[in-house]
Amino acid sequence: MKRLIFISNWFYLFSLCLWTGGMFLLGILVEIMVRINLKDQPQVASSIMNKIMDVFNVHIIYTCITFMVLAEVIKFLVAKYSSAGYEPQVVTKRKYTREVCLAIMIVLALYIGSVLRPEMHAMDKLKKANPADQKLQIQFDRYHSKLTWIYTVNMILGMTLFYINGKEMARFHTRRDQRDIGP
Repeated sequence: MKRLIFISNWFYLFSLCLWTGGMFLLGILVEIMVRINLKDQPQVASSIMNKIMDVFNVHIIYTCITFMVLAEVIKFLVAKYSSAGYEPQVVTKRKYTREVCLAIMIVLALYIGSVLRPEMHAMDKLKKANPADQKLQIQFDRYHSKLTWIYTVNMILGMTLFYINGKEMARFHTRRDQRDIGP
């Protein structure tokens, strides 16, 4: 049972790392590099970013969500039904802070992948068909701004989950507990 918990925690943290790190890498570094290096070819830059973000926002993030939710379910079931003595650590003021952060991240990721991404693609096609129409550019910029804000919130929530998991892993005894245990 311990190995199952260890492996599920590993998948959880690995998925969180891919998700949060991928948002940083793609949302900041790759986008800047593509825009700077292909500023003379905006159609090519747009096509490259669309393809990269489609793979990340759907396939990679949805896989990470699956692993993370599965890890949470395994930990819940082991804590509830196993006699192995596993007790989840609560290191926050509220009991379900980690789960709420993850749930918000999931909802935002599903919104990005299922709602915002298709809207941005449709707007991008209209923008490419009518490059002189400034209203389309303004609308696309609004979608992009919304995506940037959602990515920022998800990165902050992801870092919060890293912090909570770090606190769970590094548990210290208080001085009073050490006196009771002995030298």
